[in-house]
Amino acid sequence: MKIELKTKKDLFDLTNSIEKVNLENIKKAQNELNRKMKPAGSLGILEEICKKIAGIYGYPLKKVEKKCHIVAAADNGVIEEGVSSCPIEYTAIVSEAMLNKIAAIGIFTNQLNIEFNLIDVGIKNDIKGTYPNFFNKKIRRGTNNFYKEKAMSEEECLQAIFIGIDIIYKKAKEFDIFSNGEMGIANTTTSSALLYSILKENIDEVVGLGGGLSQEGLNKKKKVIKEACEKYNTFDMDIVDMISSVGGLDIACMVGMYIGCALNKKLMLVDGFISSVAALLACKINPLIQDYLLFTHKSEEPGVNLILNHLNEKVFLNMNMRLGEGTGAVFAYPMIECAIEMINTMKSPEEVYKLFN
Repeated sequence: MKIELKTKKDLFDLTNSIEKVNLENIKKAQNELNRKMKPAGSLGILEEICKKIAGIYGYPLKKVEKKCHIVAAADNGVIEEGVSSCPIEYTAIVSEAMLNKIAAIGIFTNQLNIEFNLIDVGIKNDIKGTYPNFFNKKIRRGTNNFYKEKAMSEEECLQAIFIGIDIIYKKAKEFDIFSNGEMGIANTTTSSALLYSILKENIDEVVGLGGGLSQEGLNKKKKVIKEACEKYNTFDMDIVDMISSVGGLDIACMVGMYIGCALNKKLMLVDGFISSVAALLACKINPLIQDYLLFTHKSEEPGVNLILNHLNEKVFLNMNMRLGEGTGAVFAYPMIECAIEMINTMKSPEEVYKLFN
C-alpha cells in the first residue's frame, strides 16, 4: 500500500480509516474460556490476552509465531540543558551494540527468537557497521534544544511518524505480532514534556530520574520541561504540534508504529515509560488504536502510572526495570504463546470426564 503523508490532514484522514476490533470474536473467545476446566477468570491476564488476540486476528485463535521487535533511535538537543547523565554519543554506540546482540534487547530478542530491527530516525552520530536489520532513515542529526527553540518542524515530525507507519506496512505481511522500543539520550525529558502537555498533571508526578540523574539534575529537568511547555503553550496543541515543539523523532516514529499496527490489524506490545507515552499520543489521535495495544511492563519511571490510569490499563510485568529499548515488552511473547495454546488445547470438564473416567 502506497502512503504519502505530507500534511496533518493526510495523517488524520489515514488514522480515521482504522477499524474497530471484532467484538463478536471476543465474545466467542470468552465463551470458550468459560467452558474450560477451571474456575471462571482463574487464568487472569492469559484470558484477557486470548480475548484481545481474538478481537484482532479472529476466532478460533491461530498461533502468532512470527515476532518482530523494532527500536527507534534518535538524539535530543535538550541534552544541552544538563537533563541527562549520559553523553550524546552513547546513542550510536548502544544502538550498534544492540545490532551486534551484546546490548540487553539484542540479547533478549536473540534468546526468544524475535527478529530485531533498529531504525535511525535522528541519531547525531552514524552507525558505523553494515547490518541487514538496520534502517538508516535519519531525518536530521538530533533535534533542536526545545528549551531554546521548538524541537523540530511539523514536516520533520510527520516524516518520522510516516517512517514508523511504513516499517509496519513493510513487515506486516511477514510478521504476526510486533513490539517496539527506543534509544535516545534525553528522551525521558522529551517524553515527560509530552506527558505533562497532555495530562497537565503536577510536574513532580510526571518527571522521574530517567537514566540516573542526581536530585539537582532532576530539579533542572523539571524546570526545563515546565518552562518550555508554558512558553509554547503545548497544552492546547494537537499531537503533531506537541511532538514538534517538545518531543523527539524516536517518539514520533513509535507513534507511527502504533498507527501502522492498528491499520494492519496487528497487535503491538507496549513496553515502559517512553513507549507508553508514544502509545498515549497515538491513542489521542484515534482512540481505536488502544484496542491494538497490549500494555505489558511497568517502568520504574513515575509517569507511567499516570498513563495507565488515564487509559484505564493494567500491566502484568513489573521487574523494576527502566532501561528502555523495549526490554520489558519482549518477555510477554512466551505468555502470549501459552495463552493461545491454553485456549486451543484445554478441555472442558465434560471432555476430561469422558477421557479419564
